[in-house]
Amino acid sequence: MPKQPRYLNKTIVHDALFQKKMAFISGPRQVGKSTLAKQLLQSPENYFLYDDVEFRRQWTKSPKIAISERGKGPIVLDEIHKDRTWKTRIKGLFDQFAMDLPIIVTGSARLDVYRRGSDSLLGRYFPYRLHPFSVAENDDPIAPEKIFTQTKIIFPWGDLLKLGGFPEPLLGDSVGQAKRWSRLRLDRVILEDTRDFLNISDLQAFRNLVLLLPERVGSLLSVNALREDIGKAYGTVRSWLQVLDILYYCFTIKPYAKRLKRAIRSEPKFYLYDILQIPETMVAKRLENLTALHLLKVCNYWTDNAQGEFELYFLRNKDGREVDFLIVRDNLPWMLVECKSVDKEPAKDLIHYKNLLKPSWAIQLVTAKSYDKYYTGHGIRIVDYETFFAGLL
Repeated sequence: MPKQPRYLNKTIVHDALFQKKMAFISGPRQVGKSTLAKQLLQSPENYFLYDDVEFRRQWTKSPKIAISERGKGPIVLDEIHKDRTWKTRIKGLFDQFAMDLPIIVTGSARLDVYRRGSDSLLGRYFPYRLHPFSVAENDDPIAPEKIFTQTKIIFPWGDLLKLGGFPEPLLGDSVGQAKRWSRLRLDRVILEDTRDFLNISDLQAFRNLVLLLPERVGSLLSVNALREDIGKAYGTVRSWLQVLDILYYCFTIKPYAKRLKRAIRSEPKFYLYDILQIPETMVAKRLENLTALHLLKVCNYWTDNAQGEFELYFLRNKDGREVDFLIVRDNLPWMLVECKSVDKEPAKDLIHYKNLLKPSWAIQLVTAKSYDKYYTGHGIRIVDYETFFAGLL
């Protein structure tokens, strides 16, 4: 497996740091945020971790003193959002040293949730979301206008499906070690990370909720159904799910309803960042979840990189017509993606929504290796998963 700069490296340098903005990098625990940030340093001593007791003590007294022994170039403030007054303190540093001190902030939670205090960081930073590895992972990602003009298979689809996209299990290339890594990571999310948000008195019920979630992958997420399964109040279950979303354990995709008659407008579809939590026997769920991760990654990257506003949806109406994914670009349908296994004929629902929404792209994914066929009459391309994602990111 290759070891290389992540896909956000050049963007952060030439975008945020070049424009004298702070770079806020968020993403799931153990996705590689600290490694990425350290690659951007000119001086190793400029890495500051909030969990380090001595640094935290100095930071509490004076942020300026805490970083006083820094070297040249950017500084990294890792997991600094755990300080409840982090925003005010960073604002002070930025306002004092903005022209001379590039600042990179990383966190294993959605940093916008931590906007506590009266002062605003608006206009002082650019946000970036780091995702697990993908098929075409490289340090020069393709622009939306140039997708499929070149292909790069850096991480084979089969390896990602078997080991997931997180660096440690994927680069370790061992199914047994990957399963252990996933279990230990889940324990840290349940036992440690959630304490920053909730005082969970019934930890066993919370764990039971988490254990029930993998079977919900690709399905509409019903809080009521989960409430009945674990025996907790609706509000409690909803707040637990929100915390898991904030901590990048899971994510949801909303239904698209514009210009559609009889479209459903209620529950979102549910997915995990760590597909190793999905049993190997649930092959179709792993396929769809890994597809969702790739599509969300490219939407987040293009949006964070100021190449447009990209959002990921799914399509379903009250008559049962459904397509797994729809990418919307600047509020207009842009790409339909349907996940299949062996079906090499255009799906009826994909044809229906292609004619209705008229997106630039309509894709049907199949597992047959190296398969690639374009149906001119329908404007639909049927292609294998690896080939398709080798032309994206």
